[in-house]
Amino acid sequence: MRRSNQKGFIASLEFCLGFFLLWLVLMAWVEISYMSFISATNDLIIAEAAGDSKIREGEYGSTFIDIVEKHTSGWEGVLDRSKYKLSIQYLGSVSALESYTGRCSGSSSVATCGNAANSSIAVYHLTYDFSTIFSKLFDVTSLLKREVIVIQEYERDAFEIDI
Repeated sequence: MRRSNQKGFIASLEFCLGFFLLWLVLMAWVEISYMSFISATNDLIIAEAAGDSKIREGEYGSTFIDIVEKHTSGWEGVLDRSKYKLSIQYLGSVSALESYTGRCSGSSSVATCGNAANSSIAVYHLTYDFSTIFSKLFDVTSLLKREVIVIQEYERDAFEIDI
């Protein structure tokens, strides 16, 4: 090969490698932005759902589910509603909260543990199963979890602090 042909080949090779690296960096940036958006959306959803649920007498669970569905329905092209898992754990005392170890589980996408009546504390839990565009290259999945602990307004007369 002559020297002039080699210069064109090397320039083409450098361009291809450089363009591929630039594309990977841009896709990583888009992925991080998308993950940040979903995280912020989940923060808003659980804050509003828990806040509205705690003031509805006797309808805590159904109100929580309705508000989550209402907020996610506006983002159908961005959020996948099937990736959400919700749970509500009702607790009767602070000592029960101290011994609480995590999310209650169930067979469906919505799990309710405990009895809402006379349970002054509720733990609302929202999980979103997030899969990245890089999961094709690497085995990466992450769970975006949010948990809010609230005092139920109509059950707060049962709330006692053991000192």
